[in-house]
Amino acid sequence: MSQPIFSVITTGRGENDSDALDETFNNWEIAKKVFEEKTGKSHAIEFLVADAGENADFPKILDSKVISPKKYEEYRKELLNERVIKYQNWDTPAIGRNLGFRHAKGKLIIFHDIDSMFSTGTDMDKDYIFSELDEYHNYFEVMYTAFKRKDVIATVPSLRPRDSLKLGRRFGIMGANFLTRLSLNLPTIEILGIPVMGASVPGCSLTLMREVADQMCKNGYGPYDSELGVSEDQKISRLMRRHGRISYERAAGVFTRTISRVSDGYDIAKSLGYAIKGSTYYIFPGLFKYRKHHLTI
Repeated sequence: MSQPIFSVITTGRGENDSDALDETFNNWEIAKKVFEEKTGKSHAIEFLVADAGENADFPKILDSKVISPKKYEEYRKELLNERVIKYQNWDTPAIGRNLGFRHAKGKLIIFHDIDSMFSTGTDMDKDYIFSELDEYHNYFEVMYTAFKRKDVIATVPSLRPRDSLKLGRRFGIMGANFLTRLSLNLPTIEILGIPVMGASVPGCSLTLMREVADQMCKNGYGPYDSELGVSEDQKISRLMRRHGRISYERAAGVFTRTISRVSDGYDIAKSLGYAIKGSTYYIFPGLFKYRKHHLTI
């Protein structure tokens, strides 16, 4: 079998909504099928799922591999023994993503949340949008074309909610897209080894050249910082920016879960509260190791 173009890497713990998983994996399968039919390239996309435990059964997808909870725990013990992490019970999505990367064979690496779906470029996408302004194409096709035509080392998509068409959630996600796009033009500036300014990409989905991901690996354990449970996405995106340009691809859509991320209404005070509470992590990713998200207001 030839080398795949894309390796989609995701990880999950406690994802027990089987209906949501069915919807997600069906979307991934269709997005993959549309891309392969358009390009005439078979087995062009592989899916690597690090099962961190307590999940419902993952649906089957062609060219996919589920890394079992047993293998996941063996990997965490390896990290502990090699002093990559300090605590036996420490567990974060960064660990699962690095484990998936160890198994990846693709030329382009997509780090992707398990609760997020790709734009397929079909009528299926209309279930998650209500405006003609949201004109999305097949995610994989857009990203593949971007790397062929642009001098970039990474690409990021446009985000939209998958679980609600309410304007409050929509505008919240649009605000995140605007800040992401703005940040991609900033140079990476480090203070005492901490990237305090630069690209800031939400972790829902990002696509990175394999050769750059290899260069970013720390002690051979993947490009993510396994000691981080918060703002690991800001850290990796700012470090990526040191290797080259990152492009924002508006025509590549990702529909992501917003229930725990975006308020239903237009509560300005609540939004400011989130911003203030999370600003330290956002500005100084990597400073607060061995902490988890606790930004609930």
